[in-house]
Amino acid sequence: MSKIDAQRLSVPPEMLDGWQSTLNLLAEIVAVPSALIMRVHKNTIEVCCSNTNFPNPYKVGDRERLGQGLYCETVINEGMELLVSNATKDANWSQNPDIKLGMVSYCGLPLNWPTGEHFGTICILDEKENQFSLTYRQLLDRFRILLESQLTTLYQNEKLYVLNHELQNRVNNRTKDLASLNFSLNKEIDKRRAAEEQVHYQKHHDIGTGFLNRNALEKELAYHLNHAIEQREHIALVHIGFTNGRRLQSKYGYNEWDRILTHYSHRLSTSIKNLDIITARPTSTDLVLLVRANQLMGQVEALCHTLVEVSHSEFVIEQENVHLHAYIGIATSEDTNESAELLKFAAEAMLSCKDSGHKFSFYSQTFSESHSHMNQLESYLLQAVRSDDLLLYFQPKVAPVTHKWTGAEALLRWRHPILGDISNERLIHIAEQNGLIFEVGNFVLRSAIEKAAQWAQKVSDFKVAINISAIQLKNINFANQVQDLLEAYQLPAHYLELEVTESGLIGDELVAKNTLTALHNLGVTLSLDDFGTGYASFQYLKKYPFDCIKIDKSFIQQLDSSEEDRAIVRSIISVAKKLNLTVTTEGIETLSQEAFIIGEGCEFGQGYLYGRPMPCDEFELGLFNQNQSSDNQIALP
Repeated sequence: MSKIDAQRLSVPPEMLDGWQSTLNLLAEIVAVPSALIMRVHKNTIEVCCSNTNFPNPYKVGDRERLGQGLYCETVINEGMELLVSNATKDANWSQNPDIKLGMVSYCGLPLNWPTGEHFGTICILDEKENQFSLTYRQLLDRFRILLESQLTTLYQNEKLYVLNHELQNRVNNRTKDLASLNFSLNKEIDKRRAAEEQVHYQKHHDIGTGFLNRNALEKELAYHLNHAIEQREHIALVHIGFTNGRRLQSKYGYNEWDRILTHYSHRLSTSIKNLDIITARPTSTDLVLLVRANQLMGQVEALCHTLVEVSHSEFVIEQENVHLHAYIGIATSEDTNESAELLKFAAEAMLSCKDSGHKFSFYSQTFSESHSHMNQLESYLLQAVRSDDLLLYFQPKVAPVTHKWTGAEALLRWRHPILGDISNERLIHIAEQNGLIFEVGNFVLRSAIEKAAQWAQKVSDFKVAINISAIQLKNINFANQVQDLLEAYQLPAHYLELEVTESGLIGDELVAKNTLTALHNLGVTLSLDDFGTGYASFQYLKKYPFDCIKIDKSFIQQLDSSEEDRAIVRSIISVAKKLNLTVTTEGIETLSQEAFIIGEGCEFGQGYLYGRPMPCDEFELGLFNQNQSSDNQIALP
C-alpha cells in the first residue's frame, strides 16, 4: 500500500464545523478569549480553527514562521503539554510574538495523526495571568482525545480510499496472475466484510457503552415477542430511569456517564444468574433490559431488587463517590404482544413509579392503582380551584451583602384534609397531567400580581417571581393574559418576574421564543430557572431574551467540599456578568455559602439562611418590619 501523506489530507467542512462548536464551548467554559486548533506545515504553523464567541485576535488562515520560539512550536517539538501562566514574568517567554497580540498566558497540547505524525496543537490563551486549573486542563485533554479520534477516522477513510484505488489497479494490471489476483481479492473482501460488520455494529449499538440503541431494541423486542408467542412463553421489559443522570452527565461529562452505565451493567451481570438479559440504551440517561426466564415473574421481581441494590452502591467519578437514583418500571408480554406498546408500558410504569416514590413497579399494578388515585386527585384539585382553597406562600429573595429583601418567589400550596399538604412542584405536576394547569396557573398569576401591586404601594423596587410551566409557555395568548392582569391591578411590568425552566423551552422553541419576546417587550423580568442542570443552558441565553439566571441549588449544596462545584458556579457567574445578566443563587443555607457568592459578586440569594417559604401574612409582617427599620436589615432565621 502506498504511504499516505497525512500533511496533504484536508479536514472536511463538517468536521471543521464540529471543531468550531467545540472551541466555542471550550472558550465559554474556561472563560478565555482564545481557543485554537493549530496545524503545522513544513516551515509555518497555521490557525486551522478558532473560536468565534469572544473577541479573538487569531483568525482562520493566519500563519507564522517556525523557528521563532512560538508556544505551539514548543508543544509540537517536545510532544507534551505546555503551561505558561504569565509570559511577561517568565524570562523564557518574555519575547514571545503572541505577547504583541495581548496573549500572556497559554496552555496547549499536541495533536497527532494515528501514525504519530504531527498535526498541530489544541490550545487556549488568555490576555491576563491564568494558572489554568487542573479541571480545565483535564477538559482540554478530553477535547484533544476527541479531536485525535476524528483525525484517526479521517486517516482511516483515506487509507480505505487508497486501498480501494490500489485494488482497482491490481485488477487491471494483474489479469495474468489469476491465483494471486484471487488471493488479493479475497483478502480485500474480508477487509470490507469486517468494515461492514463494524458499520452494522455501530448502526445498532450505542457507541459509548456498546448496548443496543433504540432502533435495535425495537427490532430485537419484536423478534423475541414473536418467538415467545410461538413457544407460549413470556418476556419482560424493564425500563430503568435515572433521575440524577442528566445532572451527573452535565457535571462530569458524557464519557464518565457512559462509564458509570457500563459499570452498572457489569455489576448487575455479576449478581444475576440463570437470566437471559439483553441491555439497551434508548436515551442518554435511561436503560432498558429485555429479560427471558423460565419463571418470569418471580425472577423479574428478584432482578428489580438487585437493580435497586446496585443503584445504591457507590460509583467513583473523579475521586468522588456518587449514587444513582434509579426508578424501575416493568411491563411483560402478558400486558401486550405489541413491541411499541410494551416499550410504552414499561416507560409509563417507570414514570408512575417515580411519581409514587416506589423504587420499582409493574405496569398492571401501576395503572390499576394510580389511575384511580389520579382521578381522585383531579377531582379534589378541580374542587380546590373552584373553591379558592389554594394558597400562595412567599420565600424572600435577598441582597446577600445587606440581607435586604429585594423580592419574593410565589410558591403554590394546597392543604387538603385527606391528602395533607401538597407543595408547589407536585401541584404543578398534577395540574399538567390532568389538564388543570391553566386554571391553577391563572390563580397563581392573578393572586401573585394582586399581592405585588399591594406591596408596590409600600415598598419600592420589590419584584415578585412566579414559576411558569411548559404548557403555559406554549399558550400563544399567555403574554396577553399577563398584560391584562398587569393593567387590571395597575402593576408596573418590571415588578413582575417570570421564572422558566429548561424543560419549558424544549417542546416548541418557536412558540416559546415568541412568548418570551412578547413578555420582554412588556418589561417583565425573565429568569432562567435551575440554571446549569440542563445540557444546553448556555445556548438558551443566546436564543431567548433572559434578564436573569437562577443557579440551581444542587451546585450550592456541595460548595464546601467540592472544588468542581465552586469552579462551575464561578464560571456561571462570570459568563452571566459578561452577558449583563443578574444572578440569583438558590439553596443558600450556611454562612460559608453566602460568603462564597458574595465573593463572586452574586447580586441575589435565596434559601433557608434567609427564610423558608411563608404564608402571606407572615411574609408581609417581615417585609414591612424590615422596610420600617432604620438600617433596612433583618436578623437571619
